[in-house]
Formats: sequence, structure tokens, C-alpha cells
Amino acid sequence: MKNILVVSTVCLALFAQSAAAQYGGGRRDGGMSGYGRGPELEPAPPLPGAVMEGPPDSGVARTALALSDSQAAKYAQAYAAFMASTRQSRDSAQVATDKMNDRLATGDRAAATFYAQRLQDIGKSLRDRQDKFDDGLRAFLTKDQQKAYKKWEDDAERVAQERNKEAGLRWQSAGGFGGGRADERQSLVETGAAPAAALGAQAVRVGRTIYISAQLGQDSTGELVGADLATQARQAFRNITAILKRATASPGDVVRLTIYVVNPDSGTPALLKSAGGDFFAGRTQPATVVVGVQSLAKAGALVAVEATAMTGSGDY
Repeated sequence: MKNILVVSTVCLALFAQSAAAQYGGGRRDGGMSGYGRGPELEPAPPLPGAVMEGPPDSGVARTALALSDSQAAKYAQAYAAFMASTRQSRDSAQVATDKMNDRLATGDRAAATFYAQRLQDIGKSLRDRQDKFDDGLRAFLTKDQQKAYKKWEDDAERVAQERNKEAGLRWQSAGGFGGGRADERQSLVETGAAPAAALGAQAVRVGRTIYISAQLGQDSTGELVGADLATQARQAFRNITAILKRATASPGDVVRLTIYVVNPDSGTPALLKSAGGDFFAGRTQPATVVVGVQSLAKAGALVAVEATAMTGSGDY
């Protein structure tokens, strides 16, 4: 009887080894692969932070640093020169970001890693250039203003790193069986560069689709910019661009626009196209509808722009 038991035990052990070899085997750390948690994934690669967006623009800097008129003029000149000299790098970074997210959405982690490495290289170059920009500010900023500038940079970096943590979730879903279910993953998109939503969220991302709430011609503090349709429309499109940027997307990803206009006329479409130039500059135009209304929720508001964007359309 003991001999039969021993033989049976040996046979079971051999069968288990054979099955492990055929169906994926056990994990080295004692876990199971295939029917359990699966192998540990490599962590998401580190991505550049606030350097990808650059220093505060002239309007923000004037308020945040309490600049005098002469200081504001010098800052505006330095900022314009910096943004012009780094435009190509920032455009390349946006392309790499879009393609990285495209690959993540399809579960192609290896290709996404390639574009993440390109982002890291671009980020290093931008960091060097921004360090030189920061050094140049010392020539006309007071010590207190330099401290305020450093605080702004630290705050911007914290926001950027939180955004990168959210992006890390996409890396996790990209490593699962069959590429994960990224198409069902939902997340809020919020940015301080656009006015806070009076109701609901500024935007919601569902997989590769971004749904942006209707934006009025308000600045980030909620104040209307201008009293004419053209000025308010430009601001509304700026707000959508800021939200898209927060979601690592761009105006070229927008596939649908719904534009609510108070008492439109025959010249309204041309005016809106001019105000939202970046949204109509691509080879593929967004599906667009202009809806005439008698009024909007905020007194004095003349236009509200709602957008839907789809990332993941690019090739590598």
C-alpha cells in the first residue's frame, strides 16, 4: 500500500511539472502565471515634468511675481524668445506623447517605451534650455520675485508629477492579458489653466476618447474675456486647448465640435473658424454643428464650445 502511495505521489509530481512546462510554469517568486496574478510588470518609465510646458506665460508671470511695467516687458521679451526657440522640441514632444499613448491604448508596451525614451531625451534638452532662461531672469528680478518664481515652478512640477502618476495607470493596463481593457477605463481631466466647471467635470477621458464640457469665453478665474463674439470664441478655444493639453492631446485630435452661439448670423461660421484656427487646420476637419441660442448660463456670454477628441489615430 505504501509503495502504491509513493508511486502515485511521484506520478502526480511529474504530471504537475509537465503541466507547468506546457501551460507557462510557475513564477520564480512562488506565484502562479497564467491563472493567477501573472508576472510582475516593469514600472512605468519616468516621464518629464513641468519642463514640457515651459515657464509661466507673460500674463501669469506678471501677476504671480508682481512685476513692474519694465520688468513685465523684459519678461515678455525673454519668454517669447524662449518659446520660439523651443517650439520644434515641444512639437516633437507632443507627437511622441500622442504616439506613446496610442501604443498604450493598444497594449503595445514595447513601442510605448520607445516613445517614452524619446520624451525623456527631449525633456533633458528642454530642461537645459529652461535652466538658462531661469538664470537670465536674475538680471531683473528681485530676490523675493526669484523666490516666488521658484515656488511657481515647484507647484507646476507637483501638478505635472500627479499627471504622470495618472499616466502610470495606462502603463499598468497595457501590460495585462490581451492588452487590458483600456477602452473602459475612465478618469477625470482637470486643469487650472481653464475655468473650473460650474457643474460636473471640465472633461472626462474614457479610454482613448476625451469628452470636454462646453467652454465659455472665460479666463482661468471665471471672468469673461471681451464683450464681442470673436474675442470670447478665441478664449473658449484656448480653454479647450488647455484641457486637451492636460489630457496629453491636441486640437488635431478633436473629432467633433458643438458650438452654441447667441443669435448667430450668416457670418458666424467664418468668424468661428478664424477664432479656432488650430482646430480647423488639419487635413481632417472635425464634425461641427453651430447651434443658435437665445442666451447662455452666464450673463454676457455669447458662445460656448463643446468638444470630443479621439487619441490613438496616428501611425508610428
